[in-house]
Amino acid sequence: MTTERVTRIYRSCLLQIILVGLVAFCEPGIWTALNNLGAGGNAKPFLNNAANALTYGLMSIGCFLAGGVTNKITAKWTLFIGAAFYTPYAAGLYCNNRYGNEWFLLLGAALCGIGASLLWASEAAIAVGYPEEEKRGRYVGIWMGIRQMGPLVGGAISLALNVGTSEKGKVTYTTYLGLVAISALGAPFALLLSQPQDVIRSNGTKIPYMKKTSFAIEARAIWKQLSNKYMLLLIPVFLAGQFGSTYQGNYLTTYFTVRSRALASFLTAVVGAAANIITGLILDVKSISRENRSKGVYIFVLIFVTAAWTWNAIVETKLSRMADPPTFDLGDGPFFNSAFTVYMIFKFFYEVLQTYIYWLMAEIKGAQADGDIARTTGILRSWESIGSTIAYAVGATHWPNLNQMILGFALWGFTIPFTLLAVFGNWNQPAAVEEDQSDDNSLEAQRVIVDADSK
Repeated sequence: MTTERVTRIYRSCLLQIILVGLVAFCEPGIWTALNNLGAGGNAKPFLNNAANALTYGLMSIGCFLAGGVTNKITAKWTLFIGAAFYTPYAAGLYCNNRYGNEWFLLLGAALCGIGASLLWASEAAIAVGYPEEEKRGRYVGIWMGIRQMGPLVGGAISLALNVGTSEKGKVTYTTYLGLVAISALGAPFALLLSQPQDVIRSNGTKIPYMKKTSFAIEARAIWKQLSNKYMLLLIPVFLAGQFGSTYQGNYLTTYFTVRSRALASFLTAVVGAAANIITGLILDVKSISRENRSKGVYIFVLIFVTAAWTWNAIVETKLSRMADPPTFDLGDGPFFNSAFTVYMIFKFFYEVLQTYIYWLMAEIKGAQADGDIARTTGILRSWESIGSTIAYAVGATHWPNLNQMILGFALWGFTIPFTLLAVFGNWNQPAAVEEDQSDDNSLEAQRVIVDADSK
């Protein structure tokens, strides 16, 4: 194989997406796996929820600023720094599980909040900003699908080590050692990324990127982004999205044994990855217009996520009315099957929704100038973090699962009219965007043409 061929492979968009997916696997993926196992040393999820509320509280501020940091130091270095800050959280869970230590878990959660702010904004900017437009759906699906390997590996390790634990409670501390080691690999993977100017797209186009910026430029640009009506309409679905997954985590920890939770973590990773990749492929189908794809996928998501919430509400209501709620173990009969299956169904369609809204975020027109994709992902992920902060804070207050379910279901309903307006409205700005390069503080960016007829 020639040097030129090796270079083209190394600099290809596909390899960059795989690398970002591997970072996501090692950090937020493993983080999700750890949370799926339940609170580190506690049978109940309240301490874990408090730690997560701290993480997301810092992220709700940090993600808002992370787009500007990404433009200043590049997405590669932002991703590297963010990944390095995840590992102390995994180590904190290990110490909490084995020694009952709580302060290190909370310190790790705080460091994770800082790192995740940088990682979330930069990974999303790369995943939706690097790919060619015609391949964006499948590449977003690949990114999110590789991320699912974190819960899959975590679930497999936990299932192997805890298969004999047919009761509620904490997993064995050895479960966490492998996950801490995997978390430490995220930063080295980030170092392998190429800078945007070096990436070779298959269609020969260049990736818009910031050649020069300042904090003043970033502040003005972020403020301008906040007036984009299309983006504003997507805020509710980002804000409310995490309530579902937070409730589901509490649901699993409260009603299922350790090995049932481990099996759920493993299987939801499989169905989640399948949902990500299938949705990405559908979003790239060329025989259907982009507008019809967008509308059709959202209507599909709307119907089935609502159905999953309804099924979950029925199961949760039955469980909450019991004087002595069951502890579900593998093979416990029809009610276990229903309670376990609805968790799987919810996870599948939730991941369909996640892939879709990230693809939809990349479709925001009038926000595609150089550097704006980092700002857009930062702002929207900040709102996602605000929602998560509230969700985990609610989970840490000993609020009954039934109340958390009602709140999550209601918030899902709240997002529907706003998302419908975003999907079915025409919010694209028809003009070409060309930055003024006349002054030293300009973005010094290349011209980006916005196609007003596509969505």
